[in-house]
Amino acid sequence: MTVASRWWWRPGWTEGRSFYDWQVTPTQPVADKLVEIFAPTLSRLPWLEPVDAARLRIGLQGVGFVDGVKGMHLAALVQGARVRLAAHAPFQITFGPPVIAADSVRLPISMPARLLDVRAELTDALTEVWIRERIPEFGEPLWPYLTLAHVVTPSPSLQLRAALVADGLADFTLDDTVSAITLAELQRAKGRYDFAEVSSADLLRVPDPVLEPTVFDDPLFGALGRAERELVLRGQ
Repeated sequence: MTVASRWWWRPGWTEGRSFYDWQVTPTQPVADKLVEIFAPTLSRLPWLEPVDAARLRIGLQGVGFVDGVKGMHLAALVQGARVRLAAHAPFQITFGPPVIAADSVRLPISMPARLLDVRAELTDALTEVWIRERIPEFGEPLWPYLTLAHVVTPSPSLQLRAALVADGLADFTLDDTVSAITLAELQRAKGRYDFAEVSSADLLRVPDPVLEPTVFDDPLFGALGRAERELVLRGQ
């Protein structure tokens, strides 16, 4: 089998256009570890472009092209996602073992159930604002993965598999913890995709404290100042 180059224009993409996408970003120690472990293998294969630690992402749910999303809709989508995801506790995922896809080297998520639950929440948040037909890939199954390297020129996959086996990486796995989901703006320029963080939604977010009214917060006379409060507490 031959792996093909990743760099071709997907439907809807044109020069200068960008796309909103909900993603999971690995924790920094895990991202750095993945690059450290796989760099010696991937960098010696000239038809691969390794992904640096800052661009390691797991795509969950697309939102739409930036030029087609109004600011008021984006704010509603983010707020809806935050409310829904705040009910989910952080959870563990496992990367690997690596697989050779048609245009990349990937680490699939070995235990994706909790991640798929999060994706369902993101999709539901979108349906509160838009009709289903507008939501990218609505109803399609998700097989979450992390891309380690992109193929830049068509090449035989056998040599790549052999390199992973020779370096003891064929059965590699690594655990990580998901505690937040990131809304990113996906940008394509100069033969690569980059990401700019737009917002985020925390899992099991601690709600803002509810301030109980006190004798100092009289609705008729207003709140007493700090100095007056201290005088009252001292009995002066």
